[in-house]
Amino acid sequence: MTKRFMKLSALLAVAAFVAMAFSSKRVDYSSSIFATDIVGNVAHVPYEYEVNLNSQDSVPFLGKSFQGFCHDLGFSESSGNYRAVNRLGYLGKYQFGRSTLHWVGITNTSLFLNSPLLQEKAFKALISKNKWVLRDYIDEYNGKIINGVKISESGLLAAAHLGGAGNVKKFLDSQGEYVFRDANHVPITKYMKRFVDYDISHILPDNNARATL
Repeated sequence: MTKRFMKLSALLAVAAFVAMAFSSKRVDYSSSIFATDIVGNVAHVPYEYEVNLNSQDSVPFLGKSFQGFCHDLGFSESSGNYRAVNRLGYLGKYQFGRSTLHWVGITNTSLFLNSPLLQEKAFKALISKNKWVLRDYIDEYNGKIINGVKISESGLLAAAHLGGAGNVKKFLDSQGEYVFRDANHVPITKYMKRFVDYDISHILPDNNARATL
């Protein structure tokens, strides 16, 4: 009887062990970079191979469009930060100086810094004004090469944003001998090369352009 009981106990122990092995919790191989807050229905947490982690794919390709010009120049100036203020007091995504802001009709710098829309309007107004100042130079030099620099409308206007339209005129009048550099020692020729051949044709020259909300 004792032997029978021992055999039965051993069988029961083996059966319990097998049952526990089959009912053990499934291992979750989801990436630890994802978090799921389980409230209500269980959310699907993707595996790493299901997700493209390249952030650039989420940014639309803007190319040489006007939107691309705004994005790329703003990134060069401030990494696209509308609230940026540098050590010299230049403001916003496009790093406007106070005198330039006044030129496009803006006197309230706090309002300017807190309004992305106003900053974009100010940038468009500045392009219109610089386009008017440089209109004859754009017509004369567009497409030409000066000291290895291809001249384009967008490149000249980007250079004017960096160093002023007057210094762009001096560069062209001197056939590339005079090259202005800003406070960070960046030459205007760098912007002429970097921002060559963007399509900003729909922004018309207008010396009276102003930015208002």
